[in-house]
Amino acid sequence: MWRISLLSVRHYWALFVGTFVALALGVALVGVSASALMSTWSVPTSPQTGNASVTLTDGTGTAHTLTSGDVDMGGVQSVLAMAGVVSAFVTVFVVAGTCAFGIALRRRDMGLLRLIGTGGGQVRRMVLGESLAVAVPAVLTGCAVAAVAAPVAVEALNGTGLAPVDLRPGPSLGPLLFAAGSGLSMAVFGTLAASRRAARVRPSEALREADLDARTMTAGRWVTGLLTLVTGVVMVALAPGAGAEAATPLALFGTMALAVAATLLGPVYLPLLLRLAALPLRWADPVAGRLAAESVRTSRRRTASLVGPVLAILSVVGAFTTVLSTTGAATEADDRARTVAQLIVEPARGDALSADVLTALRADPRVAAVSAPAELEVAVAGPHSVWKEQAAVADPATLARTHRISVVDGSLAPLRPGTVAVSREFADWYGHHAGSKVTYGVYGGRPVQARVAAVLDGGSAVPPVLLPSGTGGASAAPSRASVLLDGKAVDSPRTVAAELTARVGAERVRVVPSAEWFSEEATDQDRLNRLVLGVLTVPSSLYALIAVAGTLVMSYSRRGSEIAGMRMLGVSVAQVRRMALWEALSTSVLGVLVAAGVVAAGARAYQGALTVFGAEVPLSVEWGMLATLTAACVLVGVVVSLAATGRLLRQAGVKMVASRQ
Repeated sequence: MWRISLLSVRHYWALFVGTFVALALGVALVGVSASALMSTWSVPTSPQTGNASVTLTDGTGTAHTLTSGDVDMGGVQSVLAMAGVVSAFVTVFVVAGTCAFGIALRRRDMGLLRLIGTGGGQVRRMVLGESLAVAVPAVLTGCAVAAVAAPVAVEALNGTGLAPVDLRPGPSLGPLLFAAGSGLSMAVFGTLAASRRAARVRPSEALREADLDARTMTAGRWVTGLLTLVTGVVMVALAPGAGAEAATPLALFGTMALAVAATLLGPVYLPLLLRLAALPLRWADPVAGRLAAESVRTSRRRTASLVGPVLAILSVVGAFTTVLSTTGAATEADDRARTVAQLIVEPARGDALSADVLTALRADPRVAAVSAPAELEVAVAGPHSVWKEQAAVADPATLARTHRISVVDGSLAPLRPGTVAVSREFADWYGHHAGSKVTYGVYGGRPVQARVAAVLDGGSAVPPVLLPSGTGGASAAPSRASVLLDGKAVDSPRTVAAELTARVGAERVRVVPSAEWFSEEATDQDRLNRLVLGVLTVPSSLYALIAVAGTLVMSYSRRGSEIAGMRMLGVSVAQVRRMALWEALSTSVLGVLVAAGVVAAGARAYQGALTVFGAEVPLSVEWGMLATLTAACVLVGVVVSLAATGRLLRQAGVKMVASRQ
């Protein structure tokens, strides 16, 4: 059967080119993601020697020594890991779909093989052989592309500034072997289900013409589709009450599950939706519109396969971009709502405000309060481990004057030595309350066991741990200050900001109204979010667009007789072209609409899990990115469909001339 598999791939090259391209590019994506991730692992976490350290003992009696100044690669590693997840999801989705679609397109051929006595096991081995015949060169091609593209991708990643240090491409053998193994596994497992279905084809299928309509919904497709539907619905339903951290994976993976279910169950509902959407076409273009409507309605498997890639990529990109954008928008809205101070003061030079600057600000008669938390990294000991945590030296009472902060437990008072205040999130995560003990250590110092004096709810205004004055010594210096104005100065913050800048010195400080400062911070955060979203979605989006084109090429490779029959019945060339145009537009637009519904369900669920002080959580959508991707999907569908139709029309013209002779 191996020889038959090779001959089949060679004969139906146009049918297998979609699988080849999808698998090769999928392997390249996985290989590049793995190579970039490995380059972050090769960065030494302690590049400098002589940094201050502290040793703490956890609840089990194990001593841990942590060093300051370690490079934190967690952020860029999380971004690359998510990019790998997106790439892998889209790759598995597309490869499995193209493999199954290829078998469905050749159902009559399978019936002919069964008619001449080929057993079901032989058909199955032939299909698996075809898969390997396509997968092996595709995997090698993908690995070659990944080997060339990985260094370029790492250099491009350095240009984004997401990594705290410049990355260097590491050894490529491991990532390439991982990508190759993943590609072969995806090809084999993506073909297994299709091969079982091919082995069950009856000899009578050789007599069918509309082979795509036969048993489009198999038992396996029903079971998998319903299971993923139930899983997605449950995850999305649980997200609103799960809290911000738990809601993120629930919303993301719940949306992915709904996208998979929408694709698997597509043959059930898509023809009806397309039939309703095609009603205006029947009126506007009676011949071409009716042909397009009947084509997408009767060829249910083909319709679902064409909608699938568009639905998958828009669902994934829409879910990730909306969750990340909404998170940033909610954080920024919460910070705005909690900030009572009218002015923000930052150093004009350097990284910290000096003590005399803070003294000068407090001495101004128009200033009611100045809070200037001095951020400090500490080590905290828990029952089973020791970890780094962000802390700040600050007076909770003063902080509560410049920001809206509520006391969850304990009392709001200046911290004395041996006491700390913690945020509500820290208390909930690690089980602390007023009166409990926290063991922490400042780098270069000794462990301190402190009592929790208060648990505060203040959003990002309250760091996980608040330390008493004097902790950290000279190393603890504030990077900015919040100024609360008093009396008539409240109504003229811009004027007061200019006067304070002139009084303290423009070369020393920069004083701006709070609203202006938040707008600047939001702009910077939006720029960073777009960089993250670009790393996450651009490679997989380009891959999905190519997959859309490949699926269309596969579809039209088996429509030569259909086009020739239309021409012989008197359908004009222009009408055939318009039919292809309406088909491409209808399937693409329907994929966009279904994806929009899936993303909307996940986004609303995630929005319900977030909280903003005294206001509704804003839902932020990257309309520009999604609109560009939508337009690209529609454009690719239309261009490839018209090009493939033109090729088939030329072949149909040759057949018509031959038949007349």
